[in-house]
Amino acid sequence: MNVPETQRNGKKNNVRFRVAIVGCGIGGLTLAATISKFTIEQDGIIKVDMYESKSEVSVIGAGVGIWKRSWQVLQDLGFEEELVKREVKVPVDGESRGPIFRKSDQPTPGYDFHDHVMPYGPLGLHRPTLLEILQSKLSANCTIHTSKALVSYTVHAGDNDSGITLHFADNTTAEADILIGADGVYSATRQTMFSGLAEETGNKEYAQYARAEYSGTLAYRGPVPTEKLKEKYPQHIVLNRPKAWCGKSQHVITHPLGPYIGIILYMYRPDLSSPHLARFQNQSVVPSSRDEVLALCEGWEPELREVLECIDPDPSKVSCWVIHRVKPLPFCVLGNVGLIGDAAHAMLPHQGVGGGQAIEDAHLLGRLLTHPKAAVSSPSRPSTLPIILKLYETFRLPAAQKAAEASYDNGLMYEFNYPGLVFGDSQADPNSRGPTPDELKVLGERIGESFTWLKEGDVEGDWQKTEAELEKM
Repeated sequence: MNVPETQRNGKKNNVRFRVAIVGCGIGGLTLAATISKFTIEQDGIIKVDMYESKSEVSVIGAGVGIWKRSWQVLQDLGFEEELVKREVKVPVDGESRGPIFRKSDQPTPGYDFHDHVMPYGPLGLHRPTLLEILQSKLSANCTIHTSKALVSYTVHAGDNDSGITLHFADNTTAEADILIGADGVYSATRQTMFSGLAEETGNKEYAQYARAEYSGTLAYRGPVPTEKLKEKYPQHIVLNRPKAWCGKSQHVITHPLGPYIGIILYMYRPDLSSPHLARFQNQSVVPSSRDEVLALCEGWEPELREVLECIDPDPSKVSCWVIHRVKPLPFCVLGNVGLIGDAAHAMLPHQGVGGGQAIEDAHLLGRLLTHPKAAVSSPSRPSTLPIILKLYETFRLPAAQKAAEASYDNGLMYEFNYPGLVFGDSQADPNSRGPTPDELKVLGERIGESFTWLKEGDVEGDWQKTEAELEKM
């Protein structure tokens, strides 16, 4: 998606305050779109400047899981009409079929142990489509600046509000009243916030939150051409339903996506000295191959290996990702600086909720910033912006961290590592029996229960609770 530097300058007078958003991904664009929708111009313009490190607004990764709460946000921003125009199926209330979970880490045929029924019919939205629609919702008071990689920021205390200077890799700077870091798991905003706090206070504990940490998980991605698989195995079980092929400390997800079957192999490898990690150095994605994926599933059931043998042999089509996450932060707001999305709570992908949490963060924060009570200081009153940002933190950070914990727990369940559901370790001990069908039945029930919270959602009701707290100011 090629987006040159886009100037959308509104009136220069009557500006309430200036918001700098670092990152033009899902969270950053949702925040800008929410501010655009809810700003009442007679109360004053909110000037939004967005800074994207790349030369264009683009994304990597698969689709975004849109569950009930994030769908309510997108409906509020006018997405339903846009998706209907594009003939994209929208989410529906009620149960829907999910993946079939299967025990597969043995050379004999595996067996299904959980036919997953999701409590809500989520939407798998193509990331470029999501970003394209969000950009269409930006007002004339939003400006997108590309090739602007944030290095750090400086807060200047003054007689009025504390102004913020953003420092970019190209040696330029920018000014703002509020800085929102929507710059992902490797957030420079978060690094500056917590590294600076560790230095200022002498409390080195804060430094641990500055950088992302290795999650213990690697992910291998590669496509299987559907026609190639059909030619060899016309009745193969992966052709019609998503499957989760589970084993000790790793699992494979297969998902039919029309012309190809999407394959993701997740491996739990917490040892940082592992040879699998040595090749990454300072990269998060490196090339892989079909042969490497097959080798990692040596000794797994024949039906899975039949699929993996059909992975596109082109080395450029197969990659290995090291997955980092953000250690649970004690806070995500400091003064007039805040963090949203992966910058605040990057999580593992095992419930497919990371993008949705960024959307929820951005929507609530955008509504708070556009509220009439949000204002910089004046001779008659102090600034309300730090309190506004803290309200966002109070309502969103615990909820997002709970979602991150749930995603982590699901990974442990898929790979037979969940505490309290300890099975025999067939890889460590060849004589171990491994999980029994009865044990796996209990595990399947636990997996089903872990998704029930995703059918709940009342974003407008949550806003009313937040606004009630705001009115007490």
